This record gives sequence, C-alpha cells and structure tokens, in this order.
Amino acid sequence: MPGTAATRILIVDSHPISLAGLRTILDNYQDLEVVGTLEDDQDVQSAYRKLLPDVVIVNTHAHASEAHRTVVALTAMHPPAAPANVLVLISGPAGEAHEVLRAGAKGLLPNRSSAAELAAGVRLTATGTSLLLPAENGRGDSPLARLTDREVEIFRLITRGYSNAEISGSLQVSESTVKSHIQHLMDKLGLRNRVHAVIFAYERNIVHSRS
Repeated sequence: MPGTAATRILIVDSHPISLAGLRTILDNYQDLEVVGTLEDDQDVQSAYRKLLPDVVIVNTHAHASEAHRTVVALTAMHPPAAPANVLVLISGPAGEAHEVLRAGAKGLLPNRSSAAELAAGVRLTATGTSLLLPAENGRGDSPLARLTDREVEIFRLITRGYSNAEISGSLQVSESTVKSHIQHLMDKLGLRNRVHAVIFAYERNIVHSRS
C-alpha cells in the first residue's frame, strides 16, 4: 500500500546458498526489506532485539524440528497475546508442521513456494494472520465469475495482504460486513483460509505481486 513502511524481515537459514536466494527474492519487492540474515540461530534473540523485524523467516531443509529451537527462542521473548510473527518454510510431513505450530510459529509455507507465494505469505504474516500449509491435492478451476462484484474487490484486497480492518477502511464498509463477504467468497471458491486464497490467485494469474 502506498505510503506505508516496508515490511522488515529477518531470515534464519543454515544453508548459505538458499539464504542468499531468499534474500535476493525478497529484495526484489519494494514493500519488503530484509534487515538481517542468520546462518546460525544462536544469536536470534539478540538479532531480533537489535533489528526489530516484522517477520522472521525460518527455512528448514530436512525436518521441521530444525526450526523448533528458533521458534521457541523467539516465542519466549513475547507474551502469548503478542507473539512474534514467525513464518517457517517446511518440506516435512504434517506431524512436523504441527510441532513448530505448537512451538509458537505464526504460519507455515512449503519451502518450494514460488517467489510470489513467499512474498504474499510474508505480507500476511506481518499482519498477524495465521497461515497454514496449502492443500496438496489439486483443485478444479473456480472462476471469479462465481463471486459478486463486492466479493471480487475483497478477494483482491485479501491477496494483497490487507487485514479485515484495512479492507473495511478501504471499501468504507463495516468489519462485520467484510467478514461475511470473506466467508461467502471462501465457500464459493472452496478455500479454507487466506493463504489458500493467495496461492489460488497467483496460480491462476488473477493478481500479480507489486514489485
């Protein structure tokens, strides 16, 4: 959104090459700013205090348990009512995903996600929105023709990372009306949450990331 500060990101990744790749991807977006990187999570608390990132990305390569210690360390710095926004990139099975969610991760994305999906996931995580792994079984096409004009407007704002309050302000409608429209459009498109909506949109070229 014009006039707003860039989302500040700290990346924790034990593999130097993939760490550099993540930084390169995210630096291509004007509304995202990588303020720090770590190859070892030993200093993650001090780095967090110094840099004050909006989102911490923790990339795993074999098992989600690799991220467990990092998530626990960051969660311990915040009260339960205001947890750190930690986004874990994961390749393991669902059981491991639940492990890092229980540890306090705000959300999960597959570490094979596209650049656009990653950027969208970061934007949503920064708003405090909880993200879950997208379903892996393919879905049939769900054209936006199923939606009303207002639902299309709200769908596009969701895919740009707007919160319910921001959508309400942008469209000059109440938050309860926004919530009702979101529930209806999710049902019509067969989507379970916001990250599914983002991935649905990018896969079908409905919206494009603003870089």
